[in-house]
Amino acid sequence: MDAGLFTIFSLFSFATGACIASFLNVVIWRVPRGESISSPPSHCPKCDAPIRWWQNVPVLSWLALHGKCAGCKAPISPHYLLVELLGGVLFLAAFLHFEAFSTIYPEWSDWIIVCELLVWWIWISLMIVGSFIDFDHKLLPDFVTVGGMVLGCARGVFASIVGMIEAKSSVFSLSAFAPLLMSLAGLAFGFGLLWLVRFLGTKAFKREAMGMGDVFLMGAVGALFGPPTVLGTLILSSVFGSIAGIALMLVDRIRPGRFVEIPYGPYICLGCLTCMFYGNELYSWYMNLFR
Repeated sequence: MDAGLFTIFSLFSFATGACIASFLNVVIWRVPRGESISSPPSHCPKCDAPIRWWQNVPVLSWLALHGKCAGCKAPISPHYLLVELLGGVLFLAAFLHFEAFSTIYPEWSDWIIVCELLVWWIWISLMIVGSFIDFDHKLLPDFVTVGGMVLGCARGVFASIVGMIEAKSSVFSLSAFAPLLMSLAGLAFGFGLLWLVRFLGTKAFKREAMGMGDVFLMGAVGALFGPPTVLGTLILSSVFGSIAGIALMLVDRIRPGRFVEIPYGPYICLGCLTCMFYGNELYSWYMNLFR
């Protein structure tokens, strides 16, 4: 890809991610409250003034308005800016990842890489919604967790069909269904592993160790990326969650001996993202420790 086209696609990826994240802000705010995501249109929660399209341009409008409502000047939470920037940056990172991937594996056709990129974009969007809702409400919506499972299985079916077509073989072969079988195995492994952790943790602490939403979320990780990513995600999410817990203790928000519920879903998503972008590097680094 030449430099000009690369720049255009990079800008398009960031803009697409920021625009989708702008809509995700609506989902994050309204879904836990049982409100419609389509009606009423975007408006200021303080003065109910409608937000015009030029006041709703991702990232730019928040900066131009200095984080305030154009009508009543009430402050607009930087949460909205953060989500839009996060969406833009992650969509761009996914595009750059697959652009580099296409040079390493030139045998992959462009349309397959585009389909894989779309799957990543959808999953990234679901993880953003799930993480912020879980942080605010300790809740993981079904459309995030079950939706991720369905997305992973659909990806496995699609990859199996493409493999059969490209093989140009009329003979039934179980190996042609390897992507689907890997997706189902990952779903079962991710769901079963975290269910076991939840079961043992509940027995040990005499209270619910984690919600079933976390279990379904790990099942979605497995359905999309297979059993190895489940293990990597479990390890990394535990590390990230532990760091967050220690940080909360240091700022005296959690005192020794006091039980405080910390949402685990965001750390699963963070661990999954790390594996998605740096899984091979982390695996190589880990194996080199034993050499």
